[in-house]
Amino acid sequence: MRFFTKLRDFLVYLAILIPYKLLRIMPYCAVKGVAWICGCAMNLIPSIRKLVRANIRTAFPEYSAAEVAAVARRSLHNLALNMAEFVWLNGRSDRIERCYVLPEDITERLKGHVARHERIIFVNPHLGSWEASGVMAPYYAGVDMVAIAKPVRNPYLNRLLNSGNREKVKGLEIIFSNGAIRAATRALRDGRGVGTLIDQNTRVRDGGSFVEFFGLPVPSSTAPAHLMKYCLAHDIPAVIVYGTSVRHEDGRVYAHSDYLPKPFSEYRDETEVLQDLMRISESYIRRYPDQYLWFYRRFQNIEPDCPEELKKRYPYYAKVVGPHFYRRTMHDIRAEQQKNAGARQ
Repeated sequence: MRFFTKLRDFLVYLAILIPYKLLRIMPYCAVKGVAWICGCAMNLIPSIRKLVRANIRTAFPEYSAAEVAAVARRSLHNLALNMAEFVWLNGRSDRIERCYVLPEDITERLKGHVARHERIIFVNPHLGSWEASGVMAPYYAGVDMVAIAKPVRNPYLNRLLNSGNREKVKGLEIIFSNGAIRAATRALRDGRGVGTLIDQNTRVRDGGSFVEFFGLPVPSSTAPAHLMKYCLAHDIPAVIVYGTSVRHEDGRVYAHSDYLPKPFSEYRDETEVLQDLMRISESYIRRYPDQYLWFYRRFQNIEPDCPEELKKRYPYYAKVVGPHFYRRTMHDIRAEQQKNAGARQ
């Protein structure tokens, strides 16, 4: 079975490698054309269209059906363009500077943190081009950092998309979500920054916490606050920077950044920090709703004690979480141990 699994993974890799290589040699206008076609194709798939529109209706109940459909269509086009564009960039300076812009004020702030030897804990949502955010800080501001990413199950694709593409920019290293906190704290000790994605469905047992997002409680990772507390406990100078990169009217992707509204020491706990970060994120999504990743089951987890009236606001795919969401069982621990043992072999 292992042989056939490897063979299947390799064949899938070969099937993707050809269009991947073609994208890299295309002119930019052709890349945009391919992305537009892919976005249209995704919008024609009933399951994708249903999911994206359900998420938009949940976040923006005031939208008309026509507005929901328009935002959904543009969101899928934006997703396709960001992915195609990132492959096309391939770490090339001329292409990065053509597509990605880090405004001068943000560049100077980031360089200031680097000069003061402050570790930057970046918080990024799935808005605009989240890949761009991981490129611009090292490329334009000289930030040495690691970025947490979810590995692709196919090992050949994982090497191609992560090590083979994301790490083309000097100063950026990809670490994977399994054991990410340990790797991230090591990076902080070594003087490097850490990039995290804020809007993923992180179970409470894995360091998540329920916070309000568009009026509904959703689980998100408390990793930024956890890493900041680690730095404070070990006398490591650090700062949390909220960053997002969105496409402007000229077609280029511009970085935006924000800081927590009050000093970290004034927060009661990690959940309160996370809630403020989510408020910042929501404010940007409201400004650029057609650039958010609505193609994700963001509202899938409902707290057991959620009021019935609030439950009705969740989309069709949402379910009430069970005890397994909050605590690990011995079965989970053994499965993780076996997985780690297999990875070492």
